[in-house]
Amino acid sequence: MQTLTPDRIRKIRQGLGLSRTEFARNLWAAEITVERWESGTRAPIGIHYRLLILFEQYLASPVLRIALKDPRAANPMFLIYRLLQLVYGSQGR
Repeated sequence: MQTLTPDRIRKIRQGLGLSRTEFARNLWAAEITVERWESGTRAPIGIHYRLLILFEQYLASPVLRIALKDPRAANPMFLIYRLLQLVYGSQGR
């Protein structure tokens, strides 16, 4: 498993152009949790870890940036669906 350093997490957030509040909302985490990840007092695990890896992998993707700004991104299934489209492509369409 790759290590997500505080600096790396901060770079992902900043690379997406998101505030901590927006980043936390898109990860379905508390803002204090993101702050702890970025300060190194906690490390992301589980789905948060996987989402951060996917965010980093598709950082330059316009599809991800558009999805994150979409009001429907507050729904976890919407954002996961968009991420899975990036990972697996638009198979079956």
